[in-house]
Amino acid sequence: MISYEYPLSERIRTLLRLEDLYERLAYFLGKHDAPEHHVALLLIFEIYEVASRADLKSDLMQELERQKQSLEGLRGNPEISEQALAGLLRQIDQPSSRLY
Repeated sequence: MISYEYPLSERIRTLLRLEDLYERLAYFLGKHDAPEHHVALLLIFEIYEVASRADLKSDLMQELERQKQSLEGLRGNPEISEQALAGLLRQIDQPSSRLY
């Protein structure tokens, strides 16, 4: 079992937990035996439990917006590829629009 402790904030621990759950789910979905599928279902329920927290959606929206603002500040920088930056900003906008 993975334990997330100090000095990380509660929000960061929750995001790390979700990341771990999704990685484990991807692993077990690739298996072909019934016990592995059972574990995958349990992981889906756990993801739902963690993701159903009311404050998680607002935290994710704030974090995505913070990242977007940080990247927007790089526009016009000659050392940054505008095409790569635009692609990255589109990747941020995609989940943002789904969360609304």
